[in-house]
Amino acid sequence: MMSNVAHFSKDLTVEQAFKTHAGAKRVFARFHLGGCSHCSISETETIEQVSEGYGIPLNLLMADLEKLFEQPALDVGDTVRLPDEIRAKIPQLANVPEFGKVTDLAAGAYTVVFGEVRLQGLAEDFVKVDPAAVPA
Repeated sequence: MMSNVAHFSKDLTVEQAFKTHAGAKRVFARFHLGGCSHCSISETETIEQVSEGYGIPLNLLMADLEKLFEQPALDVGDTVRLPDEIRAKIPQLANVPEFGKVTDLAAGAYTVVFGEVRLQGLAEDFVKVDPAAVPA
């Protein structure tokens, strides 16, 4: 048995890929798939059909999807903060407390609570902080 288990297969539908890892939407978006009306993809198409239909090499698409599982992961209970560039881009986040706590993880999507505000995102959307550095 190979230990290098693939999380995605070319026969998965787009919808199944999205359920396998929340970051799959971003991978498709980077290839300009499903992000706008004139390049919408059907969630019932397989990854292979999307690859053929849009001329994106299958191995490239598969490799990018698998990379989602190589990202540094957060754990429930971790203390995190928002990257400055995300905070700067979204005015509504200006008054959100600086530090949040990871409360849940499902299919690669983290739920983080910042005071009264609950945000969801991928590991790359948050910066892990040493709890000792957080003022009590």
